[in-house]
Parts: sequence; C-alpha cells; structure tokens
Amino acid sequence: MKKVLLSLGFAALSTFTFGQMGQGSVSIDPYIGIPNWANSIIYNQYDGNATNVQDYQVVGSMLSYGGRVEYMISDQVGIGADVNYEVSGYSFKFDDYVYDANGNALQDVNGDYLITTYQTQYTAKKMRAMFRLNFHFVQSEKVDMYTAFAGGYRNVNRTSETNPTTSGYSDINLNGALIPVAGRLAVGAKIYFTQNIGAHVELGAFGGGLLQAGLSVKF
Repeated sequence: MKKVLLSLGFAALSTFTFGQMGQGSVSIDPYIGIPNWANSIIYNQYDGNATNVQDYQVVGSMLSYGGRVEYMISDQVGIGADVNYEVSGYSFKFDDYVYDANGNALQDVNGDYLITTYQTQYTAKKMRAMFRLNFHFVQSEKVDMYTAFAGGYRNVNRTSETNPTTSGYSDINLNGALIPVAGRLAVGAKIYFTQNIGAHVELGAFGGGLLQAGLSVKF
C-alpha cells in the first residue's frame, strides 16, 4: 500500500514539474485587451439626439494591443515588462457659420450669414510601459497560473482637429497624461498546447483591458 501511495505521489509531483516555467526560462506573450474603456463606455454612449451633430462615429477600436516578456528569477517568481497601446476618440459633423481670419461670421450680399458643414475629430493615443512582477502559484505540464503586479509610465497624445480650418475653431495637440503613472493588478493562466507554445488569458484592474488574451511562447 505504501508503495502504491509513493508511486501516486511521485506521479503527481512529476505532473506539476514537467514543462513548467522554471528558473532561467523566458516567456513572450503578445495579446489583445478588451474593453478599450474610453471607446466602450464613454465615446460609444452618444445617443444621436444632441442638436446639430451629424454622423457621429467612434475613432479607433474596442481593443487594445500589447505584449509582455518575463524572465523567471526562481521557479515561482518572474520579472519582466508589459507594454500596451490603444487609440480612442470620436468624430462628427456639424453646421455653423463661416468665419474670416479674424473670427467674424461672414455674410452674403443679402446680409444672411453663410453656413457650412464642419468635420471635427478628437483622438487620444495611449501607451503604457510597466515593470512587472509575477508569482506563479500553480504550475503543471499544461497549466501555469499566476498573480501579477505591474507599475510604470503612461503617456497620452491628444489631438483635436476641425475642417475646414477656420479661426473660429482651434486645433489642439497635447502630449502627456494628467497622471503619467500606470499600474495593474492581475491574475492569469497560461495553457500550453506543446511544451513551449500555448495561449494565455488574464483578468486585471487598471493598466489596460479588463480581459487580455493571446499567445504564449516560452524557451
């Protein structure tokens, strides 16, 4: 009976050690994230009832894009980097007066104000670059589960343009985030199809999409 129990114990141990992310190994994880919070919650909520707004559209997509690299400094702890990027914004058309170079509304020969259609677009491009610390609490031949903490830098480039160009509307180009700090708390899992190639999924708060998923390659 003892021999049977010992055999089962060694079998279970071998299951949780073969193919795991051991000390010195490296993994690369490209991913997409959902949702792009600004486009999914803020800019996508326009109901079309505002006065004088036509052809309202969301700029960018509902996804963010990124990648992670991790180096295992021990059998359970890894360090690395996480970089992700997203584009959000909106565009619409509206009718307004035609302005001259001094910002005065122009009139025709009859004294009626000239009206034209303007196209305006707001775009925010966000990039986060974070240092990352992972703790792998479950490792088996096929499954690797971990918790993660990341912190680093956040940059946002905002542009606002209105066409046709007129002194009545000023274009804006602002580079820099109000709070240039990014952070993330997450829990995730990697599922391997072969000893080195698999997929991963991560659920996290801040620093990108709530749900991130993609490929995972270790070597």
